[in-house]
Amino acid sequence: MPSVYHHGEIAVQKAVGVREEAAGVEPYIRSAMPAQHSQFFGTQNLLFIGARDASGQPWASALAGHPGFITALDSKLLALTGYRRLPGDPALLTKGSQVGGLGIEFATRRRNRVNGRVTAVRAPASADGADGDVNGSPPLLMSVDLSFGNCPKYIQVRDVKLDPSQLPPPPKQPFSPTTLLAAAAAAKGARPVSADSGGRVLRGSWAELGAAQAAIIAAADTFFIATGYNGRTKTGSDGGGAQDEDGQDVFEAGVGCDVSHRGGPPGFVRMERSAAAPDRPLLRWADFVGNNMFQTLGNLATDPRCGLLFVDWASGATLQLAGTAVVDLADRSLPGAQRTVTFQVESFVYAERGLPLAVRDDGTAYAAAVTQYSPYLPTGAPPQLPAARVWTPRDGPAVAASAASAAAAGTVDGCGGSGVLEVECVGVSWAAEGIKAFQFRLPAAPTPTSAHAYTSGQYAIFEFPTSALSSTASSPGDSALSWASSSSAATAVVNTGAAVTRTWTVTSHPAATAASGVFTLAIKRAGAVSSAMHDTLAPGAKLRLRGFDGDFTAAALLAAPLEVAVLVAGGIGITPLWAVVQALAAAAAGASTAVPKRVLLLYSVRHLPEAAFLGQLRELAAAAEAGAELNLQVLLTTTAPEPATAAPAVRRGLEAAAALAGCRGGVAEARGCRLSAELLAAALGPAGVAALANGGGAAMVCGPAGFMAATEAALVEGLGLPASRLYSESFNY
Repeated sequence: MPSVYHHGEIAVQKAVGVREEAAGVEPYIRSAMPAQHSQFFGTQNLLFIGARDASGQPWASALAGHPGFITALDSKLLALTGYRRLPGDPALLTKGSQVGGLGIEFATRRRNRVNGRVTAVRAPASADGADGDVNGSPPLLMSVDLSFGNCPKYIQVRDVKLDPSQLPPPPKQPFSPTTLLAAAAAAKGARPVSADSGGRVLRGSWAELGAAQAAIIAAADTFFIATGYNGRTKTGSDGGGAQDEDGQDVFEAGVGCDVSHRGGPPGFVRMERSAAAPDRPLLRWADFVGNNMFQTLGNLATDPRCGLLFVDWASGATLQLAGTAVVDLADRSLPGAQRTVTFQVESFVYAERGLPLAVRDDGTAYAAAVTQYSPYLPTGAPPQLPAARVWTPRDGPAVAASAASAAAAGTVDGCGGSGVLEVECVGVSWAAEGIKAFQFRLPAAPTPTSAHAYTSGQYAIFEFPTSALSSTASSPGDSALSWASSSSAATAVVNTGAAVTRTWTVTSHPAATAASGVFTLAIKRAGAVSSAMHDTLAPGAKLRLRGFDGDFTAAALLAAPLEVAVLVAGGIGITPLWAVVQALAAAAAGASTAVPKRVLLLYSVRHLPEAAFLGQLRELAAAAEAGAELNLQVLLTTTAPEPATAAPAVRRGLEAAAALAGCRGGVAEARGCRLSAELLAAALGPAGVAALANGGGAAMVCGPAGFMAATEAALVEGLGLPASRLYSESFNY
């Protein structure tokens, strides 16, 4: 099966030693939107996009509208109506334009990407069209080629509200492909957007960048980057480019535009003078650990042209930059850097009020203040630039390097892991074959409101400074580790500012941690860091804990009473779901009326010894049989082939699953079976299936990429579960 990655992405993956990891998350890149993504885009008021201008230069931009301005007509087609473009936006949105789209729910860090092409548009939507159409930009259709989640690690939480009076009227009815292109005529009499809503717009070359534009860059904790891949023909049998039967060139997968988010501490984008042309600004930033797909850097490996978008979240001013970028895979000189990107500015578009941000009664924008900085942000200060290398805007003083450095060092309130603390390992034991349980003691037991409290289902974020990493690592960021020991003279790990982070689900209940000050992680031997922990981490060792995060919690199942909750775990994906089960058990013991009437846990492993927490799950299921408050049922599937033929194994599995449908509590085993819609339906029974389809149920799924894709399809497409009632967690970042 051909890869969805193009040759540039694969080249970068190989260069940094993560080709295998990238292949492992490839199933998350789909050729159509899952139902969850379709519904997600319909709730957004912003869509960040990447598209090219007439010369082929990529530009990063944004479309703004009332929630609902994006409609998924089906899994392969998006309709955009009643939206506003950035003033002066050079990106073309004409028929055939390649577009990358990114939706971010800043309040929750939910994020999804989509790549495709404009297939129909009422009229050309270019820079001139965007400026002149006060009723909004023309309706268009966008076909979907790729759909996938985006890494949430470095997103800052903020309240991004838009001023409805500065947005085009929302569509009054859902659009179909046949009615979409006539939509503009119906909107001609609608309330217009103020003609000066975009404020002053400046366009120019790098030489005309001024202090106002430099200030946006200097303060930025977020920007967006657009890149593109023009493609190359597949290699034919004769060594030349391959052609189809009509003699047309056949291009490999991945042709199109991408847009991605980049986040960091305020000031993480440095403005430096070009050595070749001292008056010319260069932007330089660290590329942090991500999901190993490398769409952006892979595109840059084939075409250095790219576009950046900066937003002043206090005023709504936007700055679009166009230029070229160079990636230095070996440069880790900036805090948290796995590599470094340098961007040479060619031209820009600046709009004073590019985004119509809503303001409070005191005149401040809701989005101005960061509610929570990402706990993954690096904490060290970047090396100081010599004064001669600091770029000075033509109409103002040099950007204060000290302010940027202080921000990047995490001294801004709440930013960059200022709450990092040491935790001591106090216990190590086996949880299952290939899985160890590690216990860590916090310096002080957390209270429910303390900075280091957590909720069942959340993960702990650990920081591993590069000073603690062996130089014998086979891939950047993963290494054999040396641990600080409480018995050694040096009891603290030195923070050099250059660090990598790793996350693992907390499997102990928050109440137990509050009582003892100890929390537990169940870690599978997988990458180099987890393998080193398995081999060498012992009681007395100390690690740096950044905090806890994550929204894959029991709250989704406790918001309203449910007839049935389905929990589906694949392998180590049991860790957050075991935490959720504990939370449900505690809520049930407390006589909560919101606990689901029935909880069905389906747990899939290759072999029975690999199943963690099986003893505890059996106890809870047995207690349910005896009348305990939580009605937990467990269906354990093992995928390793059984001695019998496949057909009897499947039949036996269906019979075992069906036995759960008519009873309370209990554990059933289906050996030699893979999870399927049929197996799910058998375990649920007719009443359970009906509850799922009719809004009386919800599901939480966690596991490897292929497992999750198959399970989500079985639940949504096979059993009719509304996509809005499906919650999933992956380990691809």
